[in-house]
Amino acid sequence: MIRQATRYDIPKITEMMREYALEAPVETFKDPINQNAEYFAQLIYELIAGKGFVLVDKELNGMLIAAITPNIWCPKVYELKELAWWVKPEYRKGTLGGKLWLEFNKQGEKLLDSGRINIVCSTVMVNSPALDYEKRGYKKLETTYFKE
Repeated sequence: MIRQATRYDIPKITEMMREYALEAPVETFKDPINQNAEYFAQLIYELIAGKGFVLVDKELNGMLIAAITPNIWCPKVYELKELAWWVKPEYRKGTLGGKLWLEFNKQGEKLLDSGRINIVCSTVMVNSPALDYEKRGYKKLETTYFKE
């Protein structure tokens, strides 16, 4: 069962985020000196309180973190942005990742229908599973490159 996280889930979500950072293809994220658990916990608390949402499963084996932010160019346009989507390695061959994303998509649809947001953005990292986002009504917006 996928549910919205509560403040009581923040320690486990923080642990999952550490694992997410270790698997990211950006070496800078892996350095503990660059990580700040207190900052992250405060951000998650703000998202849970209404600036977005955090989805988890009942056993806390995966998470999907999303934020609602104004567009940088058009501040009256609000975007729901997937910030992090992660599942423990031993659960990746199952359906948990898909269930998290489907609930993200469902929440995005509700926010669009209510007028709270104007755009839903889902990110695909180089090590993410291949999904057909266009089949689900999404259009490709950008490709991000980085250099360290």
